[in-house]
Amino acid sequence: MQPFRVFNGKVNNKATKVFKGEASGICDWDDIKYPSMLTLNRAMFSNYWIEDEIRLNEDLKQYRHALSEDERYVYNVSTGMLTQLDSVANRFNFLLGYYCTDPSVAANIQLIGAFEGLHARSYQYLTATMLDSNEKKQAFNAPKEIPLLVERNQSIFERIQTYVDDPDSLDKMYDALLAYLVLEGIYFTGTFAYFHSLARSNRMIGSNNMINLIKTDETQHSVFYGELMQILMLENPELNTQERLERSLAFIKACVEKEKTWAEFLFKDIETLSLDEYKDYVEYLTNLVCRNSGMPEPYPDNQELKSKWILTYGSKQGTKADFFQTNVINYSHESGDGFDL
Repeated sequence: MQPFRVFNGKVNNKATKVFKGEASGICDWDDIKYPSMLTLNRAMFSNYWIEDEIRLNEDLKQYRHALSEDERYVYNVSTGMLTQLDSVANRFNFLLGYYCTDPSVAANIQLIGAFEGLHARSYQYLTATMLDSNEKKQAFNAPKEIPLLVERNQSIFERIQTYVDDPDSLDKMYDALLAYLVLEGIYFTGTFAYFHSLARSNRMIGSNNMINLIKTDETQHSVFYGELMQILMLENPELNTQERLERSLAFIKACVEKEKTWAEFLFKDIETLSLDEYKDYVEYLTNLVCRNSGMPEPYPDNQELKSKWILTYGSKQGTKADFFQTNVINYSHESGDGFDL
């Protein structure tokens, strides 16, 4: 597969295909193959925010004095693990955009990659605020050292790396996209529930506000990649087989079981988050991922969110007023008079 042409004046502006197609290189948003790409682009841009404008003063006090040792451990490991996933996501989007031949789709992939970089920076902000240098090092090494976490992530990373090693293969691209959908829609979003549970107990509100900004982005990314998966199947019908569907669902369900096993280890001593609730939530998220991708839902008993508090504490609050002055959680650009630390 050849990377995109910077400019080709001999072909139309509208791409013939998203991958392995032709396009001039000019991104004319009034003449694109998939108009939903403009809607998604505008939606993602509307969520602009900056991580260090989330105030964490109270969170720092509560982290030191109101969280148990177990709760601090989960906070640390979760932020370290999320940083790992977002770092992989950032690089994956870079490669995928490089081989995308539709300028409108590539623009969205590049934007998602930039947001994944912002998310990694945001977890850095959380950990740098709460942890000393040794604690932070332990948190960021956790994804490399905890066997259950390594095992949970390995099948995801293997599929993505296989595509990185052979980007000419549409089969391997499909597998990588499927793995990325699990990473975005299940592993990311599931982990966020822990921060929602702390906010439910009126603790670590600033951290949860940050997570909810990230969660809104990740939800949009999951929608985009679900649509991209459907486009890939539409444009390459040889990929759309019953055997592939069955293998895909089996892979996703295996990832869900690994997530449940990991949760049993990570959340076993966390009183604010029930393991049964969490497992139901993971199945609910899995149904969303499959539905977005045009696949049947593997967990028909979890089509609705059972734990309504996750919606209450897992959503951005308030209404955006002015784009450059406030965001939906009502943070404001600081004058420079005060800092969190």
